[in-house]
Amino acid sequence: MGVGWVDDAAFALGTELSVNRVLREGIRTTVARCWVDGPTTATGGDRTVVAKCFRSRAMAHNSGGFGAVREWAGLAAIPGAPGLLAADLDAGVVVMEDLGSGPSLADLLAGSDASAALAAAWAWGRDSARALAASRTAVGRFTELVRQADPGSRSAGGPASPRLPERGQARLCEALRIPAAGVAASGQEVQTLAELAGVEGRRVCSQADPAPDNLMIGADGRVRAIDYEAASYHHIAVDLLNLMTPWPASGLLAATPGEFQQAVIAGFAGAHDGLADLLDDPDLDRMTGLAAMSVALQMTELTLEPLLRREDPGRFSGGRARLVSLWRSAADQSAAATPVLAGLCEQAAETAVSAWGWDQALPGYPCFQPG
Repeated sequence: MGVGWVDDAAFALGTELSVNRVLREGIRTTVARCWVDGPTTATGGDRTVVAKCFRSRAMAHNSGGFGAVREWAGLAAIPGAPGLLAADLDAGVVVMEDLGSGPSLADLLAGSDASAALAAAWAWGRDSARALAASRTAVGRFTELVRQADPGSRSAGGPASPRLPERGQARLCEALRIPAAGVAASGQEVQTLAELAGVEGRRVCSQADPAPDNLMIGADGRVRAIDYEAASYHHIAVDLLNLMTPWPASGLLAATPGEFQQAVIAGFAGAHDGLADLLDDPDLDRMTGLAAMSVALQMTELTLEPLLRREDPGRFSGGRARLVSLWRSAADQSAAATPVLAGLCEQAAETAVSAWGWDQALPGYPCFQPG
């Protein structure tokens, strides 16, 4: 993709921009660090900003899934997000604060310093707790912005792409050749996943897609998330699940050891005062189970068909092991909340390993490997 879209970003910001470095380029978006070549009033004096372009204009005012609306509203409303400097939804561009060139958590996990990764894990837990607590008063602003951009929105910023789990359930039943009665029973359980939107007054809002390459470590040790295309309000179980079983959609496919998870939880526990009433909810375990099932079914819909179709076991083994891992996690955590779906996930994991020849476990991250 060319960089002519930077002119749209510059026009929205009201000053001249030039590309310093393209940070990410995918099928849906391009992200670039840009020099501010003109007056810096709009940037608070900063000489660099980050500009993001959404290739398709079809989602310019549609908040139903991932896209510019949620990015714009999330940056503007959710605590801890990079500051929103300018946006033009019709042009599909947003301009935000540049968080700098420090490492991401993915960089640390792919490196050789386990202690640095564990310190970042602790900071991620701490900063997640702080941001979630602050977000409780930001939910109203977030929903207001989503509805402003998309007046026809049903949820005004609830969990993104809520139909994915239903489609994932149908795809899973098809792959396993489940009889009609089992399809119907599991379909009824899928409807309970709507509870993950939470109830008014007890919701949090977050970026909701904390892949390690979306978690930037600043010079002050603070961990802040980028990429707000999936931003939403929801039950806190969604974020707890992400902290305990992180990164289902990450391109860096590996498993974290227990000590990493312990560091995250320790950081969270030391900063969760503003969340005490939500964490004391006697229904929290069930809701976390629903969150695990929702993630497993979403990834089933997004990846099962191509993973079954493609023939190269080496190239696609990571994606297959990830799906097996998610199925097993969902089966374990949601057995009480959605027993039929849990049984399907357990069957899928066993079938994938024994009949389809898929790997059953992800490798560890490089920084935790001996030698």
